[in-house]
Amino acid sequence: MLSEADLGRRVSVRRLVDGRPTDALGHLLALDHGSWRVLRKDGSVTDIDPHAVVAAKTVPPATVRRGWEVPDVSPAAMQAICSRGWPAREVEALGDWRLRAHAGVTGRANSAMAVGDPGRPLPDALAAVVRWYAERGIPPLLQVPLIDPVDRSLPALRWTRRHITIVQVAPVQPLLATLPAREDLCLTVDPTPRPEWLALMHDLDADDPRSHVAILAAPPVVGFATVRRDGEPVGIGRVSVEGGWAGITSIDVAPQARRQGIGSAVMRALVGWAAEHGAGATYLQVRAANDAGLRLYARLGYMTHHLYGYWSPATSPDTLP
Repeated sequence: MLSEADLGRRVSVRRLVDGRPTDALGHLLALDHGSWRVLRKDGSVTDIDPHAVVAAKTVPPATVRRGWEVPDVSPAAMQAICSRGWPAREVEALGDWRLRAHAGVTGRANSAMAVGDPGRPLPDALAAVVRWYAERGIPPLLQVPLIDPVDRSLPALRWTRRHITIVQVAPVQPLLATLPAREDLCLTVDPTPRPEWLALMHDLDADDPRSHVAILAAPPVVGFATVRRDGEPVGIGRVSVEGGWAGITSIDVAPQARRQGIGSAVMRALVGWAAEHGAGATYLQVRAANDAGLRLYARLGYMTHHLYGYWSPATSPDTLP
């Protein structure tokens, strides 16, 4: 059977549904007494009654389709790549960990990237994290891959996981080939976000938009895509390129233009721009609760690379960055 050590790994779970054995194959999102959750390859999430489980085991990673291979990068290395694509204003080392702060704007830029050895016992490292963020008036937050041993140690130290994010990857050229051109749309990519771009960004920080824009525009190689129809902006997205990887973020579609293929058009603009700037592979980060996003990216060919969680002390406010 499975244990907490298997969270984030690829698993096969057989359970009885209406008396018949049914298999669920995918990445293990949750494992508790009330429900197990498995993220399938097609982006759907299956909730499983643990009392109905008759067999469960970890399985090897899925075989990648020929031509869809991406560089072999560990979860720790991929976390670092993602961090460079969303750089915080202040970064300080705690052993291998990285403490990041950016005026409290976004969880990615205001959390400790806890991968590797912090150079001290875990309780002491956590205390140092709490002090560092308290000095900056920011709630302490950890970002930890689910397969990391630290993830399994945190509940006993009175830290609580707030939510899970899924890192997915796909190669540039095959992905670009799946995204059809749209003659009815105008696609442009600018080096900085225009006011109309920011107006379509639904989660722009209302309290400190300048700090948020500073994160968006900070990478050395970054582009802001706008899709227009009849001259009107209907979709946006952002891409940064670092070390041959392109990070896709901030995709938004105007409410009146949703379910019309605008998101795919934004992706085409971003991936095409990334190819022109030397990227061979792409990554994106999507909340485990974002069913629509997971299904879309699965249809495009994205594969799950790894999962990470955000943790905060059990006494901290329940903020979800």
